[in-house]
Amino acid sequence: MSLTTWSSAFESHPQSKPPNTHPTIFFLYDFVRNSFNQLKAVDAEKYTAGDNSAKNAVGEVEGRNAFANMLINDTSGKLSMMTGADPSNPADFGAEIKAKALAFAQ
Repeated sequence: MSLTTWSSAFESHPQSKPPNTHPTIFFLYDFVRNSFNQLKAVDAEKYTAGDNSAKNAVGEVEGRNAFANMLINDTSGKLSMMTGADPSNPADFGAEIKAKALAFAQ
């Protein structure tokens, strides 16, 4: 599985379609997409060679993935408040996005 498939799951989510995009879905999609772009920027040869900068960059992406998983599974309503959504109507990320979030967090 790749970060591209996780990104695609967000793109196909019914609440990510304009004009009624759920702000929480949009926020997390943007967060995951930025993580993917950060990973693409890592020089694979440097990472394989043990370059500290490349290893730190990959570690940052891993941390972002774990954080995204935590946010996607938030039940407190705080994520909704943080993204300007209504806490009484939280985003339903669905099974596909949740499964991918868990897979990338491990």
